[in-house]
Amino acid sequence: MDERKSDLVAKVPQVTLLFWIIKILATTLGETGGDAVTMSWLGETTAGAKGTGYLTGTAIFGVIFVAAVLVQIRAKKFHPFLYWLTIVA
Repeated sequence: MDERKSDLVAKVPQVTLLFWIIKILATTLGETGGDAVTMSWLGETTAGAKGTGYLTGTAIFGVIFVAAVLVQIRAKKFHPFLYWLTIVA
Protein backbone atom coordinates (compact mmCIF):
# COMPACT_ATOMS: atom_id res chain seq x y z
CA MET A 1 0.00 0.00 0.00
CA ASP A 2 1.43 3.37 -0.91
CA GLU A 3 1.95 6.08 1.70
CA ARG A 4 -1.11 8.14 0.70
CA LYS A 5 -3.49 5.18 1.11
CA SER A 6 -1.96 4.18 4.42
CA ASP A 7 -2.44 7.74 5.69
CA LEU A 8 -6.13 7.61 4.77
CA VAL A 9 -6.64 4.20 6.35
CA ALA A 10 -4.94 5.43 9.52
CA LYS A 11 -7.63 8.11 9.98
CA VAL A 12 -10.48 5.67 10.70
CA PRO A 13 -10.90 3.32 13.68
CA GLN A 14 -10.70 -0.44 13.44
CA VAL A 15 -14.15 -2.01 13.17
CA THR A 16 -14.39 -4.12 16.31
CA LEU A 17 -17.11 -4.92 18.83
CA LEU A 18 -16.11 -1.82 20.80
CA PHE A 19 -16.50 0.27 17.63
CA TRP A 20 -20.11 -0.89 17.21
CA ILE A 21 -20.95 -0.30 20.86
CA ILE A 22 -19.59 3.25 20.68
CA LYS A 23 -21.31 3.79 17.30
CA ILE A 24 -24.71 2.84 18.74
CA LEU A 25 -24.15 5.09 21.77
CA ALA A 26 -22.95 7.99 19.58
CA THR A 27 -25.95 7.70 17.27
CA THR A 28 -28.31 7.65 20.24
CA LEU A 29 -26.55 10.64 21.79
CA GLY A 30 -26.72 12.58 18.51
CA GLU A 31 -30.43 11.98 18.04
CA THR A 32 -31.24 12.71 21.67
CA GLY A 33 -29.15 15.88 21.57
CA GLY A 34 -30.88 17.01 18.39
CA ASP A 35 -34.29 16.42 19.91
CA ALA A 36 -33.31 18.22 23.11
CA VAL A 37 -32.12 21.28 21.21
CA THR A 38 -34.98 21.53 18.72
CA MET A 39 -37.90 20.45 20.88
CA SER A 40 -36.97 21.61 24.37
CA TRP A 41 -34.37 24.37 24.31
CA LEU A 42 -35.71 26.08 21.18
CA GLY A 43 -39.31 25.59 22.25
CA GLU A 44 -40.68 23.59 19.29
CA THR A 45 -43.06 21.69 21.59
CA THR A 46 -43.85 24.50 24.02
CA ALA A 47 -47.03 26.57 24.04
CA GLY A 48 -45.43 29.65 22.49
CA ALA A 49 -43.51 27.84 19.75
CA LYS A 50 -42.68 29.94 16.70
CA GLY A 51 -42.09 26.92 14.47
CA THR A 52 -38.41 27.65 13.83
CA GLY A 53 -36.91 25.19 16.31
CA TYR A 54 -36.16 22.50 13.75
CA LEU A 55 -34.63 24.96 11.29
CA THR A 56 -32.49 26.60 13.97
CA GLY A 57 -31.45 23.23 15.40
CA THR A 58 -30.51 21.99 11.93
CA ALA A 59 -28.40 25.11 11.38
CA ILE A 60 -26.63 24.70 14.74
CA PHE A 61 -25.78 21.03 14.18
CA GLY A 62 -24.99 21.64 10.52
CA VAL A 63 -22.33 24.20 11.42
CA ILE A 64 -20.85 21.89 14.07
CA PHE A 65 -20.85 18.99 11.60
CA VAL A 66 -19.19 20.94 8.77
CA ALA A 67 -16.54 22.30 11.15
CA ALA A 68 -15.83 18.82 12.53
CA VAL A 69 -15.59 17.32 9.03
CA LEU A 70 -13.18 20.04 7.88
CA VAL A 71 -10.95 19.50 10.91
CA GLN A 72 -11.15 15.71 10.42
CA ILE A 73 -10.12 16.04 6.76
CA ARG A 74 -7.16 18.26 7.64
CA ALA A 75 -5.97 16.00 10.46
CA LYS A 76 -2.76 14.14 9.69
CA LYS A 77 -3.66 11.08 11.76
CA PHE A 78 -6.56 9.43 13.56
CA HIS A 79 -7.92 11.31 16.59
CA PRO A 80 -10.69 9.30 18.33
CA PHE A 81 -12.39 12.33 19.91
CA LEU A 82 -12.49 14.20 16.61
CA TYR A 83 -13.80 11.14 14.76
CA TRP A 84 -16.64 10.55 17.24
CA LEU A 85 -17.47 14.27 17.42
CA THR A 86 -18.04 14.14 13.66
CA ILE A 87 -20.26 11.07 14.04
CA VAL A 88 -22.33 12.62 16.84
CA ALA A 89 -22.72 15.96 15.05
